[in-house]
Amino acid sequence: MQPRLIVPDARFRSPTAVAGKSDFRDEHVYSAIVVAHGGAGIQKVFTIPQGQAIPELKGSAITATANAHQLTFTEATTNMNKAGELGSAIGDAAIRAIGVTCEGAAVTLTTGAPRTFGMTQFEVQDVLSKSFFILRIANKPQIIGPIFTFPCSGAAFGSVSTTGNAQTASVVNNGWPGALRRLKIPIPVARNDTLEGVYGVAGGASLAFNNTGTDGQPSLLWFNLYCNVAGDVR
Repeated sequence: MQPRLIVPDARFRSPTAVAGKSDFRDEHVYSAIVVAHGGAGIQKVFTIPQGQAIPELKGSAITATANAHQLTFTEATTNMNKAGELGSAIGDAAIRAIGVTCEGAAVTLTTGAPRTFGMTQFEVQDVLSKSFFILRIANKPQIIGPIFTFPCSGAAFGSVSTTGNAQTASVVNNGWPGALRRLKIPIPVARNDTLEGVYGVAGGASLAFNNTGTDGQPSLLWFNLYCNVAGDVR
């Protein structure tokens, strides 16, 4: 029997699934967007499946990212196979924790120069001070808060150092890796419910990144839901 207090009842099942059976597992449900200098307003999350373009939130004068890993949804950026729904590929779920991870910028050790994509401490601080996240299930808001209230689910972790030419390099992210926003009451999501995240830059503000030219330091933001999942048995 399916544990009702942990995941929703599987009322809608694939006709090719084994009748009356579910596999119960610990799973991630995740998606991402790209943010860049000048980004303002809101961008939707979890609404685009694998194989489609990753949405961007950037200023009008900033060109689209040309970095291959930021262009199209793959297994590295989402496991959604159906737009806005968990579908039979994932199943019925209960969200028990939420994490938002900022893509970090690698630093050249000999010069201290960051890559032209990913966030340094400058960009991370800007995102944390201006941004919020809303999770909606079937169009109903379930939880809302500033981005810093959803600590990262994982990230590079290290220390600050000074290079030989006196350039300072640092590794920072949205909180301690793995801290997460753990929910005391899991949020149930049926496989046919509309799952929608909203990332927003508050009010009339816009993101002010260190690289203001070309593509404006494009950086991924991953939104990761830790879930109990009851999927179909085949």
